[in-house]
Amino acid sequence: MSAFEFTVNVIDPIGLHARPASQIVKLVKGSGVNVLIGREGENLVKANSPLMLMALKIKTGETLKVSIETPDEAHAAELVAQVQEFLKG
Repeated sequence: MSAFEFTVNVIDPIGLHARPASQIVKLVKGSGVNVLIGREGENLVKANSPLMLMALKIKTGETLKVSIETPDEAHAAELVAQVQEFLKG
């Protein structure tokens, strides 16, 4: 299966906190695909657990790498667009 990689920016003034983390987890679980998120150059974590996302301690202004395993690039692009919306605050 192909993995498509994207970057998103954390714009929310609080950073990656409980609400966007839970929205991302709900999106990932409903999508049926494997999604990994993290800082560039660091180990990415599965985006199906709000605790894993919160443990990253992502702050406002950071850029995150998002890897989505799916054969459908359009679906991956839709998912990452929604993730970016959640990180706007």
